[in-house]
Amino acid sequence: MEIIAKVYSGYKETYRKIYKDVVERAYKNNGININPEKIIYQIEELDGETIQSQRSKKNSSRTITIIEDGIIKYIVGLSNTGYDDDKLLENPNFDYGHTGYHANTYFVQGCNKIFDYYLTEKEINKNIKLYFYMLDLNKSHPHDKFNLMIYRKLATIGFDVLNIDQIKFDEYVEMGFSLDEIKSGIKYISFNKFSNDLSFISNKNKGNVPSYIKCIDYSYDINKETDDETEEKFVDLTNQEYIYTFKTLSAEGYDSFLTMWTLSVLAEKENKKLKFMFAPEKYNFRLGQEVPKFTDGFTGPLIELMEKIGLDQEYETTDEVRQQIRREINQYEISKANGTIRNQELFKNNLRKKGIQTKCYLCGCEIENILEAAHLWGVSEIKKCNAHDINDILSNPCMSDLISSESDHSSELFYKKYMLANSGDNGVWLCSNHHGLFDSNFYCFESETGKVIIKLNANEIDKTFFELCTNNKELPREILTDKSKLFLSRREENFNNMNKFNKFK
Repeated sequence: MEIIAKVYSGYKETYRKIYKDVVERAYKNNGININPEKIIYQIEELDGETIQSQRSKKNSSRTITIIEDGIIKYIVGLSNTGYDDDKLLENPNFDYGHTGYHANTYFVQGCNKIFDYYLTEKEINKNIKLYFYMLDLNKSHPHDKFNLMIYRKLATIGFDVLNIDQIKFDEYVEMGFSLDEIKSGIKYISFNKFSNDLSFISNKNKGNVPSYIKCIDYSYDINKETDDETEEKFVDLTNQEYIYTFKTLSAEGYDSFLTMWTLSVLAEKENKKLKFMFAPEKYNFRLGQEVPKFTDGFTGPLIELMEKIGLDQEYETTDEVRQQIRREINQYEISKANGTIRNQELFKNNLRKKGIQTKCYLCGCEIENILEAAHLWGVSEIKKCNAHDINDILSNPCMSDLISSESDHSSELFYKKYMLANSGDNGVWLCSNHHGLFDSNFYCFESETGKVIIKLNANEIDKTFFELCTNNKELPREILTDKSKLFLSRREENFNNMNKFNKFK
């Protein structure tokens, strides 16, 4: 058996160091052991006087093609690298090993050429497999959260990273996911888990005006909203639509493309409605402000690739983005006219923005139909507060970004209550059972630790039921932001007052 590892000339010295490991891992992934010393290293020469001009050729890609007995068996896409031996040979002053070199586009930039090459060859040979392989593993950026998400996106759409065993996944604990989740593989197992990650990254990257995802429930009628503690019962998911608003400037276009592909795979699997919206860089509709960059959409090569994959290109335009913003404005105007500060659609989307896992944190239930967004500080309690109490809460440093001074309503007491009631930091996902018990003050959470406190006069039968259906007795750390602790402290204060009353009854 003759095995050839073919590379393009622009990458020949960089890949010479790792091609044996790449080929050996590709075969091992299919249960085959080979002798790496017998692999033939073959270089396909490309026209061009410089390394950069060679790499700019249409048929050049960051790949190693593995050929077995004259037939392409595997194509392996490689990440970008700061340890570029080809550039170093051409230019002795090249900043070899520069830590910031494409650190935030480790796999994404240039992936279109890798996918295009693979899909073109697959039309000829259906048995070809595509894998990926990471370089610069001793640097921090292969292990950061942005790149950890990329590896999971690739796995979800069907492509393994051959040396994924060399990546640390510890940081996913901070994102609300346990290490148990990835023991059987790193692919995303649900739409919500992926959108949680997207929201988490967006929330940590506000200064870069990131892409974002939100959910619109077209059956939701703000006119029917009330401010009492009666929550929704069974959630109808058929009229919900998830909207991914993306950007396409430079490497962001490649990342948006990969995200859209992943969302489409998961949405189809779960029969979720999904729509894509393109927002030009020139004006950020979410923040309502000008930004200094501008793009018109995806580039030609990405559009061609999307056609090959069958990815929906009928994404919405600027006008539809404006319509969604107008929907939020209209909801506020209706709420103000009706005197109701609760907006459950807005509240849920704000809770999703936190990037915390969409599940009941007491029993682990992930069934969307019975998952509810519970208010830590009750809406009816917020509504009853006077101006002094509301301003006192908002004077806390952690609340400084809740009310925008640029809003036309920033000085209105109703608007302040509306923003407090619908803040994502004022919420937690609970199943209908645990939500009902929470709102009936059967239990509360300790505001600093998140530990469950059961009311003093609870009878033993009720306590036994609660124990049986409650796996966790405290909220995860990532839920308890400074804002959340402040909201929860108001809930805890009311709960403790009720307990004192019950104690002396």
